[in-house]
Parts: sequence; C-alpha cells; structure tokens
Amino acid sequence: MKTTILLTALLLAPLTALRSAEPPLVLILSGQSNMAGQGQAAQLSPEWRTPPANVTLMKWGSPQPLATGQVGPEVTLAHALSRAMPGRQIVLFKAAHGGTSQLVWQHEHDRARIDRLNLGHDQRAGHAYAQLVAAWKTAFPNGDIKPTALLWMQGESDARVPELAKEYQQNVSNLIASLRRDLDAPQMKVVIAEVNPAKVTPVSPFPFVDEVRAAQRAIPGKDPLAICFSTDGLTKAPDQVHYDTAGQQGLGLRFAEALLPLLGTDTRGQRQ
Repeated sequence: MKTTILLTALLLAPLTALRSAEPPLVLILSGQSNMAGQGQAAQLSPEWRTPPANVTLMKWGSPQPLATGQVGPEVTLAHALSRAMPGRQIVLFKAAHGGTSQLVWQHEHDRARIDRLNLGHDQRAGHAYAQLVAAWKTAFPNGDIKPTALLWMQGESDARVPELAKEYQQNVSNLIASLRRDLDAPQMKVVIAEVNPAKVTPVSPFPFVDEVRAAQRAIPGKDPLAICFSTDGLTKAPDQVHYDTAGQQGLGLRFAEALLPLLGTDTRGQRQ
C-alpha cells in the first residue's frame, strides 16, 4: 500500500502547481468486462500506441502503462481528451470487474441476494463499490482530488436476470448518488454507454437487454449531470458481447465525444 501511495504521489506531483489555476481532470472508468476491455494493445492503430504526456492511467488506484496487454476504451479516450485539453493534467481512474451486475456496485452489499440468484461473477468479485471507494481514498489520501465524471459501461449481466433489469435505472441512480456523497463530489458528471449484446449469443442469452437499454436512456431525464450514448455499430469479438480492439477504439472516442460537451469543451478543445 505504501508503494502505491508513493507512486501515486510521484505521478501527481506535477499537478500541485496546476491546482490553483485549473485542477486535474480525474475520471472514474468503471463497469464490467467491456470497460475492463478485451482489446489487444498489439492490434491498436499506430496513432494510439504512444501515451499522451498529460494523461495518467490508474487501475484500482495503481499507476499502469496506458497501452499494454488487454485494453479498454481508455486508450483512445486518453488521446481524444489530451487533444482537446493539451495543457491540463488528466487522470483516468479505472475500476472494473468483468461479469458483474449492479448488485456488487451498490453501497449496501446484498450477498444473500447474490447467492440466491447464483451470480457467480458477483460472488467472486466481492463488494466492488467498497473496493472502488477504498482504492480512490488510497490513491488520493488527502481528500482534495474529486472525480469530475463517472464513465460507466455495464449492464449486460443485469440483462440476463428479469428482476435486475427491472431495477436497473434505480440501481444506477443509487450508485451515482453514493459516489457523489462518499467521494464528496456532488457535481460529478456521468456518461453512460448503452449495452448492446445480442439477445442470443454464443456465450449467453441476454433476454432483457431492451429493458436495460431503456433504463440507461432514462437516467439523464432524471439527472441533468448525466448523458447516455449509443454503442451501436461498434465491432465485436465472435462472442457478440465483447468489443474487439477496433470496437474499443471506437468506444473510447464515443466516451470522449459525449463527455466533452458536459465539461463545456468541444472536440477541438475550444471552450463553449
């Protein structure tokens, strides 16, 4: 833990001078496997392979290289944000668990319900919400760094269980409210990527995906700081669930395109 704190402090040391003028842009990237990412860094387009100098990636609070091994939307997101805000320090705080439902991302961890529904990924993941908050507070122990936005890519697992699909809008709203409260970030913005697995795939059925998508689209109507965007058309692996490398490149760019207007910045880096 001491090593993680030291590394984080060293990485964020250049931010000290910026805080008085413009604080760092710190984003939480969270959700399940399509946020964790199954793209391959070796297959990235050449333009994405060199990390931007003003972007730091953290996974569960630990600094990590941006474009190595398996990658998610963070690579192209980092480049798009760096182009739009070249003079600003940007931190991507990634915390994702593959296969998880909303139940592990709630403030209160209902393990009995998880066991009743026999949700194996949830059982193995543990209380993801508590893990995220603990990792955040370890990475930023002084409490002076606040998340600017939550970028959320999750919902496939809830699309398999009728009662979870029915509750999805309320559960995500609860998650957002909890993070704003527990991280002292009442103005935290939220960008939600719609899920779009086929209802029948080689790996699993997702019979309630339409209900989950409708719930995701409804959240901005209740939360003026939230936006939802479509992931339709992004390419996938043969399992028809997970985005391939090209799909992840597109996903990161769509996250940036949705986020920048919320920040008052367009995709060319101009203040609106």
